[in-house]
Order: sequence, then structure tokens, then C-alpha cells
Amino acid sequence: MLSILMRKVLVLNESDNIAVCLVDLDIGEVIAQDGLNLTIQNRIPRGHKVASKDIAKDAGIIKYGERMGHATSDIKIGEHVHTHNVLGDRLSTEQVK
Repeated sequence: MLSILMRKVLVLNESDNIAVCLVDLDIGEVIAQDGLNLTIQNRIPRGHKVASKDIAKDAGIIKYGERMGHATSDIKIGEHVHTHNVLGDRLSTEQVK
């Protein structure tokens, strides 16, 4: 019988400090793939992000190899990364007239 390892997270760039969850993840679940070794600390819905490295308060959140925001509190490896602990760095593209 063929055993298929299901990918649970996706790292978009090797310099990222988050991974995208491809499935719902439960507390205590262990993710060991692509050089990662994460123990999930919170329930994380599919499509949300998980810290693939410890992230200090005020440090950048890196996705696609680019800073997309910063941590508003310390985020430990395996924790949910979302609006409760991240502030986006998005700048307005509107011109002031």
C-alpha cells in the first residue's frame, strides 16, 4: 500500500518566519516537514499563519521573503500569527492632493 505524506504547511520563501497552514491545525500537533519541527500551540485555521521561528516583539513578520508587518508581542514557534499579534506595515498608495 502506498503511503502519502500530506503537506500541512507551506513555507513560501526560505527566509520567511511564518508558514501558511494548508489544513486546520490542533494544539499539540507536530509538524515535521521541509526542515521544520513545529509543535502547534493554538488551534490554527486553514489559510492562517504559524510561526516557523521565534519572533520577538517589534520584529518583522516575513512572508514571501518580504516584511509584511511586525509582531505586537513575542510570538513563539508554533503559535498562531494573525491580527491579534501582528500589525501590518501596509502603506497607502493614494496620493495626497
